[in-house]
Amino acid sequence: MAGTGVLASLGLGAAEERLYLHLLGTRAADPYHLALQLRLRVPAVTAALAALAGHGLVRAQGDGAWSALAPDVALEELLERRESELRRARTRLGELTRAYRQGREDPRGDGPAEVVCGRRSIAELWRTLQSRTRTQMRVLDRPPYVRRSDADTELALLARGVRARVVYHAGVLREAGRLEQIHAFAAAGEQARVHTELPLKLALLDERWALLPVSAGTELTSVLLVRPSTLLEALAGLFELYWAQAVRLPSPGGEGGGQVGGGGEGEAERQRRLLALLAAGLTDESIARQLGVSTRTVQRWVRELMDRFGARTRFQAGIQAARAELL
Repeated sequence: MAGTGVLASLGLGAAEERLYLHLLGTRAADPYHLALQLRLRVPAVTAALAALAGHGLVRAQGDGAWSALAPDVALEELLERRESELRRARTRLGELTRAYRQGREDPRGDGPAEVVCGRRSIAELWRTLQSRTRTQMRVLDRPPYVRRSDADTELALLARGVRARVVYHAGVLREAGRLEQIHAFAAAGEQARVHTELPLKLALLDERWALLPVSAGTELTSVLLVRPSTLLEALAGLFELYWAQAVRLPSPGGEGGGQVGGGGEGEAERQRRLLALLAAGLTDESIARQLGVSTRTVQRWVRELMDRFGARTRFQAGIQAARAELL
């Protein structure tokens, strides 16, 4: 039975930990009296004493009694042994990983890549990779999806200080509630941009993994897991290209440019959202749903923006606003 207290992390069982803590408060005791005091069977006490002696935490006296060694000495030595074991295990982990990869590589393939199939397996892999990400996550976000976005997972990742940059396909913003969710991520530290054309769905985690669909379609049933290779470098370059082309999506309430048709902080916020949605290529109807106004109101606002920037199209007005750093 595993210990539950301070010594459990060092591999001591519950009985061993209880016995050692008891011996710290007494000079010495024999197994019989220890069994009475702790309400344990004598064989259980004898076995626990032998285990503690193996860890160098107790020693036998000449009269059959046992005493605890000073914890600042005994536990320090035990900690060093455990740390040494962990270092050896980490070295062994690399060997096991190489064996795992070699057993799954396609002999006809050129790089270290693995195909993962099944919606549940993909979802578990994505959660695992996110939990192991340490420095940065880069994503080209577009359908298809395995499941609804796990907001808690990304927020936890951002809370750890991981830098997240995401380029959203314009169509994502048309989904109910997604813009508000993206703003929540942005408030937690995510850098969000929007692009009207994304060639594929892609996630890059640190410089260690990339995840992308095996084939295009409306359902995500298999993905390619790519490890460090020229392919991984090429995918990272592809992300940076679309990141540079995308339009920044501001979180609501930040500082921004001038206003259209009125004043006040609420008006400025509305204009920034309108400009971002225009630059993302959304239709008037989609923008109206996002902003909670009528389509006719959106059309009036768009005409005012086009006149302001001398733009011939609504999309051009959004791009010019971005270049003028109003987004």
